[in-house]
Amino acid sequence: MINLYAIVQRDLAKDLIFEIDDEIVTLSIKGVMIARTDSKSYNFSFVEITETEFVLALQMKGYIIYLGLESDEEIDEDAYPELVRALIQQLIPVLNNLIQEAEKSGYKGKADLLMDDNMSPDMKEFFYEMLIRHKKNLPHYEQVDVA
Repeated sequence: MINLYAIVQRDLAKDLIFEIDDEIVTLSIKGVMIARTDSKSYNFSFVEITETEFVLALQMKGYIIYLGLESDEEIDEDAYPELVRALIQQLIPVLNNLIQEAEKSGYKGKADLLMDDNMSPDMKEFFYEMLIRHKKNLPHYEQVDVA
């Protein structure tokens, strides 16, 4: 478990700078959580917490990595696809390394918060709700719109 914290502190406790729609956007990683899942498929979710806070959840190899992100300014919803694509491209190698270390070290937890770097109350609420859902084996996604 110590190695997971070390990877997060070394590789994810930083600001990410992107050019989205010809504007420079700075995103700070404020929170990281790892959770086990029964699915080995690849998937992602992007959840808007506030106008400047988001959570990107990437599912890979039986794990879901939740990344709490805070932007220095409001991002237009039309830019989300480009932003998510840029985030995934930049973060996949680090997240793959994190998952490999979890597998190598025999991570047995259901879910653990690996970083909480001054998250806002709204983001903390999201992370702790997800943490509880994973630990109690409750569904971690809620469908709010009719499919």
